[in-house]
Amino acid sequence: MAEERRLPDEVARFIADHITSVEQLEILFLLRGAPDEDWSPRAVCEALRTSEQSASRRLADLEASGLLTSRLDSKQRVYRYAPASPSLDDDVARLSAAYTELRYKVLESIFSNPISNLQVYAEGFRFRKDRDG
Repeated sequence: MAEERRLPDEVARFIADHITSVEQLEILFLLRGAPDEDWSPRAVCEALRTSEQSASRRLADLEASGLLTSRLDSKQRVYRYAPASPSLDDDVARLSAAYTELRYKVLESIFSNPISNLQVYAEGFRFRKDRDG
């Protein structure tokens, strides 16, 4: 029987340090695929069929991680894929390759990330509060 492939340690570390949700991963890959394009939360929302509020939060998180830059354009914030260092760009390239080859391992790593689990729990209260009043 073939040995099960493992997620490379550097990819698992990158996920633990920078990725808290599958949505955030999809946004990162979307912007990486069009590095010369400015993306507003609305444009990301339309491309990925997510909420604008959620896209805005994820974009801000990716910027705080040094993976995106932003600027104000016509009274709205727009983002671009622009890693703060070549090593971060290399990390994203390794993550992308792992996602292509070992998608289930990448997803498993995201879902097992304690920070991701805490964030989902906290967001449940935020949505409830917004809905209730």
